[in-house]
Amino acid sequence: MQRSMRRGMRLLAGLALAVSAVLAGWAGGAATAAARTEGGPPNGVFADTQSHWAAWEIAEAAKSGLLRGFPDGTFRPDEPVTQEQFMALVERVLPPFEGHEADAVAREHDLSAVRGRWSENTYVHLLAAGIVPTGKPFDTLNRLEAARLLLAALGHQSEGEKYRGTKARFFTDISPADESRVLTVYPVYKLGVMTGYPDGAFRPGEAVSRAQAVVLLGRVKQKIAELYPGRVTPDEQRAMTQAVRTFVQDVMDQQKIHRFDDLLRYVRERKLPVTEKFLQEHFSFMRYEVYDFIRFPRFDELIYYAKIGPDKYRMTVQYYAGDLGGSVDKTFYLSSKDGKTFQLIGKDE
Repeated sequence: MQRSMRRGMRLLAGLALAVSAVLAGWAGGAATAAARTEGGPPNGVFADTQSHWAAWEIAEAAKSGLLRGFPDGTFRPDEPVTQEQFMALVERVLPPFEGHEADAVAREHDLSAVRGRWSENTYVHLLAAGIVPTGKPFDTLNRLEAARLLLAALGHQSEGEKYRGTKARFFTDISPADESRVLTVYPVYKLGVMTGYPDGAFRPGEAVSRAQAVVLLGRVKQKIAELYPGRVTPDEQRAMTQAVRTFVQDVMDQQKIHRFDDLLRYVRERKLPVTEKFLQEHFSFMRYEVYDFIRFPRFDELIYYAKIGPDKYRMTVQYYAGDLGGSVDKTFYLSSKDGKTFQLIGKDE
């Protein structure tokens, strides 16, 4: 078991988490970014963290230059972390992505509370990826909200569907009948990102401290590497994205195909590099009378790439699908012999 996991076991409440600490800089919620932080200490040791249970994780993050403290040389590890502080951490452990302008509804509903705050750009950027907190930026982050945001950051919200209707009880304070909590807490627990307490509780409403936030986001950084294995070169990433984007935009925006049979005929007639299983996995909604326009990303959002076989690749897009669709993750599978030309395939092909 890794060194950070052993240290994580020291957390009084049982929040045992492994860390690969490459994290973002943030501190108190002042009005501007310049006012909220100073540079972290060169050796990563703050005045108030030397004997703290998360001293090693905090020091590693500070030494990386991505974690900062307060102007007085402290980190205040046991203070509650705010939502906007946590969002700043999340942004900096993610792969870079371009994002796009939020629509009017999203700007009013999700961004109005951060207008003019130091965290506004972070919120705007993460909104494109569907990573949106439910509270105010200065609100204390609780464990349930952290679990929800971390699942989105990992592109794994859909994992919650595995537990819909489950009778299993993982925690004493989360009933299987409480579906919204089950779909959030169970997958983040099974992924090993968050654990419960020694008494068997998860304590979803308990505040997350600044030190715990460092550990959590370090765990996410490590988990990203585990969930998205294999080396996918920048050229392969571009080719994969272009292959999926071109097909989706052609079908949805150019051809405006609404029926599955028409889509299948279109692919066959043009001998497009797309299998029927791919079509079934991503366009089966065309079999129904209600046509859904919110199912696909724009492909400038958060994208994770993985190489899962000699010629097989996986691409997961985490995105905001509008007011009706909300936060969505969608995974596409592709195959390629040369890493340049890609075929769109089904999950099990």
